[in-house]
Amino acid sequence: MHTDLNHAATFLERGRSQRLQDARGSLVLCLSGTLWLTQEGDPRDVVLEAGDEAQIDRDGLSIVQALSDARFVLSHDRLALDVLLRARQAQAALATH
Repeated sequence: MHTDLNHAATFLERGRSQRLQDARGSLVLCLSGTLWLTQEGDPRDVVLEAGDEAQIDRDGLSIVQALSDARFVLSHDRLALDVLLRARQAQAALATH
């Protein structure tokens, strides 16, 4: 799957979900809120808070669900996500001064 959202944030209202098919290798970066990530055939569930990330490590169906209103980025590019996260952190720090 080539679901690179060009690092645009996806917003999910609480209770809404996004289905991802065959997204192995994708990184999910939670920007705000709380997300739940589950992968087909994997007994583990992952809960992500703002700043947390998880990698989808298998093909099949993966589901990202918002446990609260949430924003996240999905990408295959680890370096780009690091740059995006640092830029957002710097922006937040400037806003508080």
